[in-house]
Amino acid sequence: MHTKIKSVTYMTQKEAIIKALEEHGGRERLLVIYPRVIQLATFKPDSDKQATIRTTLQRHPECFRHSPGKPEGWWELVSFQEEIAELKQQITELIESNKLQAAIPKDVNLIEKMLPEMMDVCMHERMKADPLRIVLRHLGYEEAAAVLDAWIGEKEDELVKALERLNIHIRNITMTGQNATYIENNNK
Repeated sequence: MHTKIKSVTYMTQKEAIIKALEEHGGRERLLVIYPRVIQLATFKPDSDKQATIRTTLQRHPECFRHSPGKPEGWWELVSFQEEIAELKQQITELIESNKLQAAIPKDVNLIEKMLPEMMDVCMHERMKADPLRIVLRHLGYEEAAAVLDAWIGEKEDELVKALERLNIHIRNITMTGQNATYIENNNK
């Protein structure tokens, strides 16, 4: 009977500590680090393996440090705090982005009120409504932008269709040349 012997590649003690810490998210207690490093690295015969691991941690401050705010015996990769700081920065940026997004009016009632008001304000110079049309389109209000586009271009059929797609039933808009008349319609 033949027995196959596995070929095992051992790491340096420093590499093994890095791997052990990475397996635990970058920070861990020595009691958890010891067995994993002993499994992965080679040591001198009859050496105190735990003392050697502690010495390796202390000799490489560019890679390892005591975990701030943790009890004695906790170690971490130096990059761990940098990763945390980067993640905190990303979270802060996402929160700010969400606040900005939340500040953008998304209420259809606002659009229903804003479009007729804009048309009324710009009745004699329709092109002045074009910046609002562009903003609405960029904010994702394609149908509202289509309403202004049809109104600016004096395309009555397209305007009626755009209003129907937007499902605005609060006003009827009648176009006559350069003039637009708004008639309240309470039938929804």
